[in-house]
Amino acid sequence: MESTKYTLAEDADIDAPAVSLRGWSLSGKQGDVFTDVDLEVPTGAVAVIRGPAGSGKTSFLLSLAGRMKVSAGEGRLGAIDIRKQARTVRGQVAVGHIGGLTDLEDDFTVAQHVAERQIMLQPWYKPWASKSTLRGVIALIQETFTTAGEMVDDLPPGTLSKQDAQRADFLIDDNGEVFVSELSELQKFFLEFGLASLSRPPVVVIDNIDYLRESADRARAWAGILIYQQMRRSRDPEDPLTVIVSCEDSSELDIATSSLGYRAEPSVLDLELPPHSPAQRGSKH
Repeated sequence: MESTKYTLAEDADIDAPAVSLRGWSLSGKQGDVFTDVDLEVPTGAVAVIRGPAGSGKTSFLLSLAGRMKVSAGEGRLGAIDIRKQARTVRGQVAVGHIGGLTDLEDDFTVAQHVAERQIMLQPWYKPWASKSTLRGVIALIQETFTTAGEMVDDLPPGTLSKQDAQRADFLIDDNGEVFVSELSELQKFFLEFGLASLSRPPVVVIDNIDYLRESADRARAWAGILIYQQMRRSRDPEDPLTVIVSCEDSSELDIATSSLGYRAEPSVLDLELPPHSPAQRGSKH
């Protein structure tokens, strides 16, 4: 079988790849899910995993996150062996959105979700989030949205604007007391992404960005990912964020990239996973 081979390491700011796979394969009772994938994702890049429904995109992301065992192949997260050190991998790869895994509770407030995630990041003997800690996290989120709004506020007319950043802002009130049920799908997307980013993981995986039904929302979601990557790179050049996103169609990424211009210039890797067949060669955006 033909394998997928694709590398953009020469475009990365940091030499070592964030994720490296060789012959990465998963088979089940119904046959192959994905087969013989060779892939290197540069540190700080955006990897787009494309394919129709049934092509194994969700399973592929779960395998990268150390949450699903593959059948064959070698995989490394930096220096970590994904197959042998799955528990360590789970602490390094945060899940921004996977249906059934990261679902939000409609009757929880934003603040309750933030507090719950903060408790998960603390030692087991501290099963609570103090009011001061919660206020600090919410203030950081507010600052992030403010900075994002400023980054796009001077874009040319007809592209992204400060209003797009406001549409994504899930902190509708200052204290995060809004219920999840009151949020738009875009706001829920960014709440999930924000919760995943609280631990400052080196890698975040996001499944099926197409669940955002409006094309404009998908463009805003891609733009938000790129902006957050740029902000983190600016604040700490030695700790960039690598994002791996699955979708059926990545055309809104092109819209976001062209709209942001020099404000976000990511290395973008494109990998296609056809259903139940070897992955085809990707292409650079």
